[in-house]
Amino acid sequence: MKTMHINLQKARWFMVMIIAALQLTSCENDFKDAPTPDASKPPVITSVSEVTEDVAVTQGVLEGTYIIRGNYLGSLLKVYFNGYQSGFNPALVTDNVAFVTIPEQAPYVNQPNILRLETLGGSVEYDFSLLTITDFTEETVDGVKLVHLMGGDFTDTDTVTFVSGSEENGNLVELEAEIVSITPEVVTVKVPDGVEQAYIYLATTRGAVARSDSYGFSYSIYIDDLHPDWTVGEWGGTHDLYSTEHAIGQYSIKCIREAWSGFTFWVPNIPFNQFDAITVSVYGTGAPGDTVTLAINDFDGAATHQPIQLIPGEWNKVVIPLSDFYPNGAPSTIFRLDFQESSNTGLAEYIFYIDDFGFL
Repeated sequence: MKTMHINLQKARWFMVMIIAALQLTSCENDFKDAPTPDASKPPVITSVSEVTEDVAVTQGVLEGTYIIRGNYLGSLLKVYFNGYQSGFNPALVTDNVAFVTIPEQAPYVNQPNILRLETLGGSVEYDFSLLTITDFTEETVDGVKLVHLMGGDFTDTDTVTFVSGSEENGNLVELEAEIVSITPEVVTVKVPDGVEQAYIYLATTRGAVARSDSYGFSYSIYIDDLHPDWTVGEWGGTHDLYSTEHAIGQYSIKCIREAWSGFTFWVPNIPFNQFDAITVSVYGTGAPGDTVTLAINDFDGAATHQPIQLIPGEWNKVVIPLSDFYPNGAPSTIFRLDFQESSNTGLAEYIFYIDDFGFL
C-alpha cells in the first residue's frame, strides 16, 4: 500500500505539472518576455482560480493547485493559507501569475480565511477559505438513510451530489441529495434512492468542490431487490422479499422464523479475496438481546460465524471483516450465507428484517 501511495502521489504531481504547462500556454502573454520582477511595490491579488477549470473562486480544496493572478507577484517569497506556509515553484511565478498548491495540513475550520502573499515589495491578504472532506459516516433514522460528511469549512455549502459511472462509459449518474443540516464541520444529507456505489461531491457558493472517498457497496446482494445472480431459501419459517413494513429504501426482506431456523442466500462461487468485508442492516421486532447469526459457507466448521444484535424498533448496521469469519486461513470462495435465528429464548416465532446487504 505504501508503494501504491507513493506512485499515486507521483502520478498526481505529474498530472499537475502537465495541467500547469497547459495553463502556462494559455497564459502565454503573462509569461512571454516577462520583465524583471518589480519589487518596488506591494503585491496585488485580482483573482484566484482552480488550475483545471481556471474559473475564479474564493475557496480552495486542500491539496488542490490554484492560479493566483494580480500584479507585482514576481518577487514572491512566501505563501500562507490561514497562517500555514505553502511551498511553490519559483519557475511558475511572474509579476502577474503564480501557481500554488494548498497544503494538506492547512487549517480550515474556525479560521480567518486569509490567503497571504509576501514579496520583496510587501504583502497582501485575500479573502479565501479552505475546504476538505475528511471522512463520512452513515446512519438510518426512521427508515431514512443519512450520510454525515465530516471536514470543513462547510459554511457555504450549496449542493451535495452522489455521482457514479462516467461519461466515457455512457453510464454517468448524478443524483443531488437533500441537505438536512449544515455546520462548519459536518453536513448531513439524505442518500438519494437507488444509490449503491458513488462518490459524493460537495459544492459551495464560493466555487469550491470537494470529493469524498467511495460511498456504498463494492457488490450488493440485496438493496430493494435481490441480486440476479443470487437465490434464496429457508427452513423453519417464511419470508417476503419485498416488504414495505420496515425498509431503509423501498423494500426489505421480512423474515418470520422459528427458533434456530434460518434464511439462506446462495450464489455461484465468489472469490473470497475479492472483498474485504460484509455489511448488512437488520431490524429487530422482539426483545432486547435477541440475535441472528450470520453463517458462511453452509456453516463451515472451520469458520467463526458472527452474531448480530437485533435491536427492537431500530436498524442495526454492521460491518464484518471477512477475516473475522476465518482468522486462521481463508477458503477460496464464498458460496452460501445464512441468517440463523439464535436468540435462544424459546419463543414460537421471531420476526426480523434484512436490508442493504452486500460486500465492501
